[in-house]
Amino acid sequence: MGIFERHRYPANWDELSRGCKERAGWVCQQCGCKHGETRIGITHGNKYTVVLAACHVNHDPENPDAVLVALCQACHLRLDGMQHVRTKRRKHTDAQRDAGQMDIPWSEDVG
Repeated sequence: MGIFERHRYPANWDELSRGCKERAGWVCQQCGCKHGETRIGITHGNKYTVVLAACHVNHDPENPDAVLVALCQACHLRLDGMQHVRTKRRKHTDAQRDAGQMDIPWSEDVG
């Protein structure tokens, strides 16, 4: 997910997250890999250790009753990848607007 924005999560997030992973038996609910096992990345062939995360199916970390699934890094990225792209684009556009760059006339408007 990039930067973990702790302020967006409920006060009992650590308990909710751990409970999600325990209910899943510390296994990714998408691909079945186990927390702590060593895997080989398919893109670069590098070894990595699987770390499970409790993931919000509906992308709603503020929700104390959110639907959570336990996912490994790869499956978590597949679930959240496009959400991250949209957020990054929105933040970039907001920053441009805040800097006054969205109001620059295009070359055909300059006379």
